[in-house]
Amino acid sequence: MVTIKDKYLRILSCLVILVLGMSLVPVASANSIPSIPNVFEGKLITGDADAPAGTIISAYIDSELAGSQFIKEAGVYKLDVSGTEEDNGKEIIFKLGLVESEPVSVTYQQGAVPVELDLTFEGDFVPPVIESCSASPVCILNDGEDYSVIRVKVSDDLSGVLSVTIDLTPIGGEVVPLTLEGGGIYTCNVGSIQAGEFKLALTATDYFGNTVTDEDSISITVVSEDELTTRYGGADKSFSTEEINNIVNNNEISSRSKYAILNIYFADGWDRI
Repeated sequence: MVTIKDKYLRILSCLVILVLGMSLVPVASANSIPSIPNVFEGKLITGDADAPAGTIISAYIDSELAGSQFIKEAGVYKLDVSGTEEDNGKEIIFKLGLVESEPVSVTYQQGAVPVELDLTFEGDFVPPVIESCSASPVCILNDGEDYSVIRVKVSDDLSGVLSVTIDLTPIGGEVVPLTLEGGGIYTCNVGSIQAGEFKLALTATDYFGNTVTDEDSISITVVSEDELTTRYGGADKSFSTEEINNIVNNNEISSRSKYAILNIYFADGWDRI
C-alpha cells in the first residue's frame, strides 16, 4: 500500500533529479556566441571613374582590420565587417586600397541589419602598368655566382611608382625590390644554387597602394654542370663543332655556362679546335 508519505518522497526525488540534471547542462557564455557581422553594400564613387574590379575595399575599427574584400564589379561593393560586443558604437573607417573614404557617420552594431551605404573616395585607383620585362640570359649555372639580369619597365602617370618587387621564393630566396635605373626601368640580378626551371612573379605598386602582378613573363632556367651535356649536347649527349658554334652565339645562355661547355668540349684535347 502506497502511503501519502511515499508519494511525496517520490515527487521530491524527481524534483531533486531534475534540478541536478539542469545544473549539469552547460550554459553558453556570451563570448562563445559567434558575432553576426555588419554587412555594408553600395556604390563606390571616385573622382574620375568607377573603382576597378580587383581593388581591395576594407574596414577598420580602432585601426584594426575588421573586414576586406576584392571588388568583383567595378563601382560597387559588398563588405562584411566583423567586431565584438565591445566594439558596439565604435566608428568604422573604410579604405579603398590605401585611401580613406570621405567622412561617413557609421558605427559598428553587432547583429545589425544590412546597410546600404555609398562611399566616396578621392585619389588614384588605377594600378601601374608593367610595359615590358625580361630576363637575360635566360639560362644560368647553379654555382651561386652566375646570374640573370631582370629588367622591367613600369609606368604610372597618375601617382607614380612606389616600388617594383620580384618574388624569389621559388628559388629559395624572398621578395626583393628592384633598383630604379631611370626612365621607368627597374633591374636586379638573380642567381640560384637550385637547379630547375622557374617562373618569378613581378609586382609593381604605386603611391596609392594600387598593385599589378605579372606571374608569367619572367622565367629562368638554372642548370648544374653535370646537366650541360644532356641539355645542350644533342641526342648523342656530346658536342659537335656545329653545336658548339650555336651555343657560343646563343644569347640566352650565360657566359659561365658557355665556358663550362667549352671545358667539356676540349677535355679530350685542344686539337678539336
